[in-house]
Amino acid sequence: MPKNEVFKEFCENMYSEEKNYNSICSKIKGGSDMKKKLLNNIAAMLVIAIIMGVTAKGVYAKIVWNIDYAKYQNRNIITKSIAIDEKTKDEQSENLNMNYIYQDKIGIKLNSIMITNDYCQIDFDIKLEEEISKFKEKIRYGIAIYDENNNIYIIHNWKHEENLYWKKLYKELGVKSNSMNNVLNSSASFGSSRLTIKSAVGFPKSKKLYVRMFDIGYEDYEIDSKTLECIYHNDICLSDSEWQFEIEIPEKFYERTSVELDFVENVKGIKLSKAELTETALTIKAEIDYMRDFLLDGKDMGREEFDKLRDAVFYISDGDNNIYKPIDFGTGTGNEINARFGIGKESLNKRIFLNISLNDIQEKIELIQK
Repeated sequence: MPKNEVFKEFCENMYSEEKNYNSICSKIKGGSDMKKKLLNNIAAMLVIAIIMGVTAKGVYAKIVWNIDYAKYQNRNIITKSIAIDEKTKDEQSENLNMNYIYQDKIGIKLNSIMITNDYCQIDFDIKLEEEISKFKEKIRYGIAIYDENNNIYIIHNWKHEENLYWKKLYKELGVKSNSMNNVLNSSASFGSSRLTIKSAVGFPKSKKLYVRMFDIGYEDYEIDSKTLECIYHNDICLSDSEWQFEIEIPEKFYERTSVELDFVENVKGIKLSKAELTETALTIKAEIDYMRDFLLDGKDMGREEFDKLRDAVFYISDGDNNIYKPIDFGTGTGNEINARFGIGKESLNKRIFLNISLNDIQEKIELIQK
């Protein structure tokens, strides 16, 4: 066949719409079974790949978990069960009858404990060797607290390795790694001899509390008195040991009750959603007109200046004209505020008032038991 005829036939076959359409249809008909097999094989391979990928990730996560856990696993641990001094006169807290427990020339003892619905306080002492006792006010510690039902009050590590210690705690308690809902605290303050924990969701009525203290150390630093800049800073960890205390909670704590309060009458511009009185505090949650604007106006003020202004427009008073300023104050959405006042259930025999002086809201509202 001449070359030009060959080229002509090629072009006719290549660019003939009818021929190509029929060819494709016949191939689809004849190859449908093969196509199904091919698709099934591809699907199977994808499933296997996904399973292998998930499994590989799971294996890798488990390896990392075990590596992190090993960093805390082989520590010296000393445990101590603590008796309660039933002769405690202070009705708001309980003294703990114990001596210092020593490891690595460091002594720790717990002095007292107090638990309400939203507040937990533990007083303790950490005794260091004489030559480093000058760092007492700079002392730092890791701490974890939980109860007999694995409700976790707090996990804290001043070395910023919480992600490691909570892995140890969760593994030893048998808690699932994604169960961060077990952690109850919303804020905490870590003093050198006092730990306070506050909870927005409320603490359970625990009958046993477990306190773990670890990574005892201190911060060594120097601040320039003129520029207030840090000249140097060192984190010194003194011990890899761990102290574990088991506390039998007194009945007055786990049988505690709170009192719900309400306005004696509705007040325009103020919507009260919570007023709870415990042994130690009154918690208020409310929406107050103009509160958001008031807070925004104070955003450029210094902390002391703003607190002074806030305490003048929002406070609690009683029938004896005692004034209670907020000891905690937070905001929600819009005009919502959350505040805590240092007035307890012993004040029920007095009249309790919420005082608000904000724009056209000038109110002294009595709070009564529901």
